[in-house]
Amino acid sequence: MMLRTVRVGPMLIFFSNVNVAMRLRGHFHSGRVYVTYEVTGAHGYPSFETTNRALLEHLHTLTRTTFRDATNEDVADRIFAHLDGWTHPSWEPYGGRYRLRRIDLDVLGVFDDIGHDAGWTRYTVERQEGRT
Repeated sequence: MMLRTVRVGPMLIFFSNVNVAMRLRGHFHSGRVYVTYEVTGAHGYPSFETTNRALLEHLHTLTRTTFRDATNEDVADRIFAHLDGWTHPSWEPYGGRYRLRRIDLDVLGVFDDIGHDAGWTRYTVERQEGRT
């Protein structure tokens, strides 16, 4: 069995979270989101300027408010849930059959008083075969 995918990104985001599990106060991160769609027909997600802009704007509706009680893993889970099953009218003219397969959230840390490292860390949420 072959798996075909269409990967879009990076989509740049800026978000804040309060990480209660690790006892961290609210703080901010820059991030990059890569969205991977599984192709389930002859062709998959239509990657064009208008379609990708709609996807980015939908991501920004989620990241405008603080993620409360959320680790970065929780933020990645919430991004996946926010995109799962979502479509936009700009996608319809192109057709295609696809479903969300995976998101990668790359988070940029900065040296701060919380103890972050100044580098990138990737958080991945992926749908596994046989699961919905």
